[in-house]
Amino acid sequence: MIYEFRTYDLLSGTLNTVIDKFGEKIEGRNSITKIGAFWYTEIGPLNQIIHVWPYENMEHRNESRKKAVDNNLWPPDTSEYMFNMNTEFWTPVSFSPKMTERNIGPFFEMRIYTFPPLQIDKILGPWEEKLEARNKLSPLVGAYVSEVGNVNKFMHIWAYKDLKCRTEARERFSEIGWPPKSEAKHPIKMENKILLASDFSPIK
Repeated sequence: MIYEFRTYDLLSGTLNTVIDKFGEKIEGRNSITKIGAFWYTEIGPLNQIIHVWPYENMEHRNESRKKAVDNNLWPPDTSEYMFNMNTEFWTPVSFSPKMTERNIGPFFEMRIYTFPPLQIDKILGPWEEKLEARNKLSPLVGAYVSEVGNVNKFMHIWAYKDLKCRTEARERFSEIGWPPKSEAKHPIKMENKILLASDFSPIK
């Protein structure tokens, strides 16, 4: 299984228009392969949308996109509102939940850590050991390792009912020993975004 994360930077004032246009097309696109999630930024780099597509492999991805384009099902007519488009491919780690329909938001935190080479495998075991306790504070949406694009990146996404819940969860991290200790070197870069889900996102 691979996940394609497509991040688009939009012109100011066009976010709602773009989301509406994606919503108009999504039923047709879902008839080929279903979207995993559709988010937009609330805190962090603003005027971004992030849509996630699960595929069995790259061949499945290429075939699906070609079929959608050939049948005029995709993409939405939104290019005039965008000034940057980025796509990355990620593989789920062993303890990552599948992207299925879940009402666990509406706030989502995406955290991306860039590690020195050969370090990510060292964190996965300790993370899995602590995950049950961490999920009691807020549920894990997914955890992934970068496969195509900038490598040595680890992404984890968490759901919250509101930003107060996020603050309360983080205040209890010391109780459960989070983040887990490991033999890995510390990340050399850490990023986060607070996201909201569109109405047509399966995860919201």
